[in-house]
Parts: sequence; structure tokens; C-alpha cells
Amino acid sequence: MKKLIAQIISFFFPITCSICKTDLDGASQDRICGACRSKLPLIQGFVCLKCGYPLPDGGRLCPVCRKKKKHFAFDGMRSVYHYDGDFRNLILSFKYSSRFFLAKEFGRDLAAAYDEHDFFKSCDFIVPIPLNILRRFKRGYNQAELLAYELSKIVQKPLLKNVLLRKKITKAQFRLSKKEREKNIRGSFYVKENPLIKKKSILLIDDIATTGSTVSECANALKKAGVKEVFVLTLARD
Repeated sequence: MKKLIAQIISFFFPITCSICKTDLDGASQDRICGACRSKLPLIQGFVCLKCGYPLPDGGRLCPVCRKKKKHFAFDGMRSVYHYDGDFRNLILSFKYSSRFFLAKEFGRDLAAAYDEHDFFKSCDFIVPIPLNILRRFKRGYNQAELLAYELSKIVQKPLLKNVLLRKKITKAQFRLSKKEREKNIRGSFYVKENPLIKKKSILLIDDIATTGSTVSECANALKKAGVKEVFVLTLARD
């Protein structure tokens, strides 16, 4: 009966691929067709063991982590896709154009990456990177929170939404240089007192990692609050 209803709805309100706009099966949860999904820029091969930066020529650490082993406060980070091409446009539409239905699709991608790394499985809680209050109000949702919620459902790990918070409004990071990003975001986060996180491992979720400064600041705030380890999983890496 449900399948019949879905078919009727899709006849009058067809669901299309979020990239190429071809019609999709209304009974499916997919929002990206198979052809477009096969072209998504997966991060494969060697990556930095600390920050997950792609290393096409091999190696254990990227130049940043090799130069300063304690440059990042988190204990490890991985990302699913390269932030380019059609996928870049897809994330931007998810982030700024209210295409929050893509969270389910992206949540499955994050879950696949989660299963590949044992250090993610050791985490006790999943925590999304928070938006500042103005951006949250303007956008109407936090894309990192939507991703974290979908991942939490799939991997059956508890989600903590109101533990990590922003204490100041900052400039948009994408407009700034690497040094400006680090300065802009420094001291922007704090942790609400919560005995549950003491000596626990946290998995931070965000949509895009660029310099890693935002997630590192979050990790620093969490560790100051008594968290033992912080790992990071993002949908894309710029």
C-alpha cells in the first residue's frame, strides 16, 4: 500500500536527481541517481594519519601535521568527498538552499566512512559543530546537526546537541585566509557543563573541512571540559 501511495505521489510530484535532474523512483530514498553517484569525488588512497588530508604521492603525515604534530587539537579526522565539481554545488544547495532532505543521503555516506575506521567506533557520543545564533536563525537549520542526526540513527550512537556551543559571532570562514580563519575562530566555542562527557570520546560532525581550524577549536574546548578524545568526520574536504 505504501509503495502504491509513493508511486501515485511521484506521478504528480516527480522526484528528480539533485545533480542531473533525471526522474527517480518515488519509492526510493535516494536523491542522487546511480550515474551521478558513481561520479562523486570520493577521497581514496593515502591520507594524512592525523587530519585526513589527501596525499596522492603517499606518506604518513601532511606537511602541516609533520611540521607541528600538535597543530590540531583533535585526535584524528577523516572526510568522505573532495569538495569540488558537482558535489561542491550539491553541498552548497544543502547548506544554503533548504535542501535538507539530502541529509538522509549524506548520512549514509558518513555511516559508510564511519564503518571504515575503528577509532570512530570507539566514540561514546556524536556532537555536531554548532552554528552561531544569527546564521541558525537566518538559515532555519544547522546542516551539521542534520548530518549528525542521520548518522546517529544509522550507527546507533547517542547524539548530544546542546553541549558544544558558540559564544561569539564570527565572520564567515570561507572568505578568509588560513591565518585569518584561525584568528577568527579562536576562542569561539565553549562546553556546557555535562558530566556525561567526562573522560569520554567524542565524534564531531561537520559538512566541510578546509583548514581544520574550526573543528580544532571545538576539540580544544571539549578537551578543556574533560573529554578524553575527539575525532572528526566531515562530508567533504576542501
